Amino acid sequence: MNVTNSKTRGKALKDIISGILSADAFPFFTAAVVLACYYLGWDLVTIYYLAATGILMLLFLDDLTPLVSPLTFLHILVSMKNTPTHVYDNSNVFYTQPYVLAQIFAVVGLYVAAIIARLFFMGRDRYFKPTPVFWGLCAFSGALILNGAFTKGYDFNNLLFGAVLAFFFLGVYVLISCNVRADKRNYVKLAWGFVAFSLALAVEVAAKYIANGADMFDGNGEIIKNMLVFGWGIWNTMGMLLVISIPIVMVIASYYKHGYLIIFYAAALAVAAVCTTSRQAMLAVAVVFPASLVAACVKGKNRKAAITLTSVLVLAVVAVLIFKWKTVWRLFNNVKDNLFNAEGEFTGNGRTTLIQDALGYFFGAPVFGQGFHVNYGNDPGFVGLDFIPLMAHNTFAELLAACGLVGFIAYIVHRVQTVIFFARKPNVNKVYVALSIFALLLMCLFDNHIFYIFPTIIYSAILPFALGQTSEGRALLNRKPRYGLSAECTIMGS
Repeated sequence: MNVTNSKTRGKALKDIISGILSADAFPFFTAAVVLACYYLGWDLVTIYYLAATGILMLLFLDDLTPLVSPLTFLHILVSMKNTPTHVYDNSNVFYTQPYVLAQIFAVVGLYVAAIIARLFFMGRDRYFKPTPVFWGLCAFSGALILNGAFTKGYDFNNLLFGAVLAFFFLGVYVLISCNVRADKRNYVKLAWGFVAFSLALAVEVAAKYIANGADMFDGNGEIIKNMLVFGWGIWNTMGMLLVISIPIVMVIASYYKHGYLIIFYAAALAVAAVCTTSRQAMLAVAVVFPASLVAACVKGKNRKAAITLTSVLVLAVVAVLIFKWKTVWRLFNNVKDNLFNAEGEFTGNGRTTLIQDALGYFFGAPVFGQGFHVNYGNDPGFVGLDFIPLMAHNTFAELLAACGLVGFIAYIVHRVQTVIFFARKPNVNKVYVALSIFALLLMCLFDNHIFYIFPTIIYSAILPFALGQTSEGRALLNRKPRYGLSAECTIMGS
């Protein structure tokens, strides 16, 4: 009787914890905690909170879709008080202090232990089916580890940074894809997680404008982008995160009677992205926001309402272009002046020089490249930690310089594989997530977000949802798990 009662209580406790962590509202609680700690400068509290929620999810949830949310919030945990960036203060050593590093390493160790425990309790009958996408990621991860191999004066930091990138590209993808069901309920859960995440971003942007007031603008009424610096990133980083959130939140339009109202929120995110003054974000918004609206109009739950709202937005944009044409024209000219010099030559705001430097490194070591840790004098940098190298601000140029033809070809193969497997049995859910990934990759033609670790985590976590899964994998995942911690495992995209 006591054993039975103990088992019953244990199951009840597991159900309660699982119910809380899986709730659609839980990411909003996480957003509140992260925002509060950001403004209070309690970075360690955020780290402990995100680690604790992640570990509990690993140990108690059968489906790990809710884990994507805390993984995403990792990106914005660094506060202005403790940021190591040199933009405001070079002297902040919070993240290099031994007692801070010791706690971070301890938390990471517990996280890894939870992953191992989850895999162990899944039992021998855990189903793992390697797929072309998996093997392609293995090859790309191997190329990242080999960055700069056999070059004269090889820097050990290349191996360390490449190994970390490889772990997050491959490890996060495998962990999520092995433990999620790509069904309608989970796409909605993923969308609510990004609503909460993007809401936190929008709050931080609004707070900057409110706190700085008129100081946000110069004498010509132009936004001063240097005022949009956050503890965890600059205007380009904020713009990138806002833009990749837009398509995913639009998933909600497909499943709720009044889900079309999310169009208003997506439009607000688009405006917030423009307000970051990030040119790459503006370009990506101009592509993925209209595409997301089209998807909502074609496949939304209430297509008539979605079409009506979209028409209203189009009219609003036209009205702005007509009545504020001087402002729009001035913005266009500012963008043009930043991309072209006085002689009309394209400079990409210094990016062409970075790409030329990258190609120089590539020709010096065309097979494995010269590694991530080479000198890009024209990259102003931001992070403030030597572990994160300066980069070429273009995915392909960076790969050629750092990993040579080995890394470049491996990435192209991975990219082709993802397109092929996305195209298999396409549906509107996969389209929304794929648009988010496309937005990230588009912006990475002008920056190196995907190699800055935290965006790497986001990319790898949502990639399985863009690829979907076969009916075979779905059947396996729907079987009742023997050990209670996880369902049977299959790699997405098979």
